[in-house]
Amino acid sequence: MKERHLFTLLSVEAAACVLFCILQHSLSGLFSTLIAFPFEQIGAGLRVLSLSGAVGNVVAILLYMLLGLTPAGIWGFLHWRKKSEPLDFMLLVISALLFVTLYYMINPGLLSTGVPGTGKWSLGSTFYSVLLGYLLIRILLHYKNAGTEKLQKGLWFLLGTVSVVLVYGIFGQELGGLLQNLETVQKGNTGIELSDGFFTFSNLTPTYVFLFLHFAVRILPYVLDIIVVFLARRLLAAMKENLYQEESVKLAEKLSHFCVWTLASTIGLGAVFNLLQLFFQSSLYQLEYVVAVPVFSLAFVLAVLLFAKYIREMQRLKEDNDLFI
Repeated sequence: MKERHLFTLLSVEAAACVLFCILQHSLSGLFSTLIAFPFEQIGAGLRVLSLSGAVGNVVAILLYMLLGLTPAGIWGFLHWRKKSEPLDFMLLVISALLFVTLYYMINPGLLSTGVPGTGKWSLGSTFYSVLLGYLLIRILLHYKNAGTEKLQKGLWFLLGTVSVVLVYGIFGQELGGLLQNLETVQKGNTGIELSDGFFTFSNLTPTYVFLFLHFAVRILPYVLDIIVVFLARRLLAAMKENLYQEESVKLAEKLSHFCVWTLASTIGLGAVFNLLQLFFQSSLYQLEYVVAVPVFSLAFVLAVLLFAKYIREMQRLKEDNDLFI
């Protein structure tokens, strides 16, 4: 996938996530949680179709069977083409789980949980955890004995997938959390409004400002990581062309320096936000402290720095070798 196509995909995903967050607050009965998408909407549509009459009920049942059998159909196709793996039997489990998920999405009144309002969330979470677990293990098995070129291609697409997850983190998870926090503060505190005829000030305004600042601090790592992904994909493309060329070395060094800057700025801005919040906490009705211990991020940055040094050293060795020859 080219960079332009990936950017278009990420833009569409961002717009879809924003739209879902808006619908979640205006049509909460139909868009209760993103993890239940699209099963919740499919279930509601099949329920309306089923209740429309005898013909609609038959069509709804046929669609329900067709959707539920889709994973099993994929397993049958792979088995017929003799491309199936023992792990692909999980597709039958996923098919059965899809039947259960859609059934309860069609009949949400039959869902009984100890915590009210978590039924659809638990169904969606379970289904996606099983599906993603199967896909990830399948990918690992596929690339287990792959050559260098195939691994580079796999990493190229994996980085694109990572960027999709990061965009969801910004416009799905974090934006949804911001809207939820704003709604909670607004409902839990009436606020006092003061006006001088030109500007209106509420004692909730500082809380709103800090909620937006917290949102900005939270999404900053996602934004910077997306840039890291694009830099890494450019590096992979250069390495595929020629590992020892100067462009590959420069891109590796650029990536390593940007990773260092990303980690430092993320930690620093989190600390600054906490200090500001501590200073203004007497005026705030909700506190959101940021405490990050980025051990894995630090390990990743060190690995990238080491990788850049290795590429530079290999380039020097090749140049010396060429001079010797």
